[in-house]
Amino acid sequence: MGGNPIQFDWTLVATILSFLLLVWLLKAKAWGPLMKIMEERRTHIESMLSQAESERIQAEQIKREYQEEMRKARQEAQEVIAKATKVSEERAAEILAQSHEEAEKIKKSALVDIERERDRAISEVKAQVADLSVLVAEKIIRQKLDLKGQGDLIDQFIQEVGEMQ
Repeated sequence: MGGNPIQFDWTLVATILSFLLLVWLLKAKAWGPLMKIMEERRTHIESMLSQAESERIQAEQIKREYQEEMRKARQEAQEVIAKATKVSEERAAEILAQSHEEAEKIKKSALVDIERERDRAISEVKAQVADLSVLVAEKIIRQKLDLKGQGDLIDQFIQEVGEMQ
C-alpha cells in the first residue's frame, strides 16, 4: 500500500456505474409504474373529495328544502287550527242563539198555557159561584125568610165558598 497516491480506483467507477445502471433500470421499469400508481391515487382522492363536496352541497340543499317544507307545514297547521277555532266559535254562537230562541219560545208557550189555565180556573170559579148563587137563591125562596134565617144562610154560603177554594 505504499503505492501511488494518484492511482485510479476502478471499484469506485464500478460502483458509480452500478448505481447509474440501477437508477436507469428503476427509472425505466419501476419509476413509470410507480408514478402512474401515484397519479391514479391522486386522481382517485381528488375525485372522492369532489364527490364528497358535491354530496355536501346536495345535502345542504335538501336540508334547506326540508326546512322550507316544515315551515310551510307549520304555517298550514296554524291556518287550519285558526279556521277550526273560528268555525267552532261561530257554531257555538249559533247554538247559543238557537237555545235562546228555543227558551224564549218555551217561555212564551208556558205563559200562554198559564194564562189559559188562569182563564179556565176563573171561568170554573164563576160557574161555581153562579151555581152557588142559584142554590142560595133557591134556599132563600124555600125558606120563610126572617132576618135570622138570612144571616145563617149567608154564613153557610160563605163557608161553602171557602171550602171550594
